[in-house]
Amino acid sequence: MKKSEKESKKAMTVALMAVVLLAAMAATAGCNSRSGVSDGGQSTESTTKESVAADVKIIKIGIGNSFNPMCYVDENGNLQGYDFETLKKIDELLPQYEFEYEPTEFKNILVGLDTDNYDIAVHHYGWNEERAKKYLYGDVGNFFDIGYNFRVAKGSKILIHSEEDLGGLKIAVQTSSNVAYLSEKYNTEHPNNPITIIYDDGTTEQHLASLNSGIYDGLLSIPFVDILDKAAYGDIFDIAGSQLFYNTDKLNGCYFIYNYGDEQLKQDIDAVQQELLDSGWQKELSEKILGADYTVNLSK
Repeated sequence: MKKSEKESKKAMTVALMAVVLLAAMAATAGCNSRSGVSDGGQSTESTTKESVAADVKIIKIGIGNSFNPMCYVDENGNLQGYDFETLKKIDELLPQYEFEYEPTEFKNILVGLDTDNYDIAVHHYGWNEERAKKYLYGDVGNFFDIGYNFRVAKGSKILIHSEEDLGGLKIAVQTSSNVAYLSEKYNTEHPNNPITIIYDDGTTEQHLASLNSGIYDGLLSIPFVDILDKAAYGDIFDIAGSQLFYNTDKLNGCYFIYNYGDEQLKQDIDAVQQELLDSGWQKELSEKILGADYTVNLSK
């Protein structure tokens, strides 16, 4: 009888221990479930984040570092400007992409596109036939103009009524720029009275000094930049001509540039850019940074 009672107590003890062990296992499983741990021991929350990250494509953007107010690096080392703010907004509205920026000199940007270091080239690029053969232009621009001004030294007697008056003058252009292309094309079409092209990749201060010292007669300039430079440097140059190389039959905007083969990226960005134009967001940004609305396509 005593033996049987002893065995009974032992059985009850074993059963009790089994219940405690099962409860502990259930509690552990419950904690794992709340923390998102799967049977394989990996966090399902972590797996989800990794899956989302894997679906996001990194887009590398080569962008100017000294073209104020379009794209430049400020005194604190931060990227600023109208094009940069536009890209930031586009990135917010395209969750499938994550934009990464590399500010660099103008001359390096298209080289980076050529070598696939960049997916997008950004530097207030105007459209021209030569570039369009090599690169894929966006269909929607964020800036439109009515041609170039001709900036000359203060008090200059030069007057430019049309492109025909540029022949025989010494004109400064930035290497590989749209005005360089236009000047070179002009010389091809006017071999008997060509422009003397001076390639000058200096700063605005250096351009103004060279202009006023007579190193060259003038330069083709963007109208809104002339307004900003007069505000910054004073009334130290004149405008001798305007609406140069403007033709309503041409594309007179500024666009982001891609490589052929990146049509889907271009289409996605074009669609958002059109939304920003239609909503008035782009107009407000232009007025805030550039001082006026330059989002109207005057070529249509």
